[in-house]
Amino acid sequence: MKKAIVTLTAVGVTGCVSVSEVIPVGKDTYTVSAEMSGQFPSWSDVKQLAMKRANEHCGGMGRYMTIEKWETHGARGWTPLNAELTFQCKTDAEVKKN
Repeated sequence: MKKAIVTLTAVGVTGCVSVSEVIPVGKDTYTVSAEMSGQFPSWSDVKQLAMKRANEHCGGMGRYMTIEKWETHGARGWTPLNAELTFQCKTDAEVKKN
């Protein structure tokens, strides 16, 4: 019984986490979204999930991720927090130009 209570408590505290696949939305431009629910996830935690997926995507192409736009949805403590990241994958030379 104690084991079941601990397991249920852990699930209730951590909540659910999901990160979408990377979707192309233009030339070298992509979008990815992350969502967290549970007790009190922070916006930085949600954004970090999206940035990690974006960095993995660009890194797999030998490029660097640059942020184009963030959109956030949700109310902390009331609804799941959702962060949508639009980003570009740029070469080393393109990053140094900016």
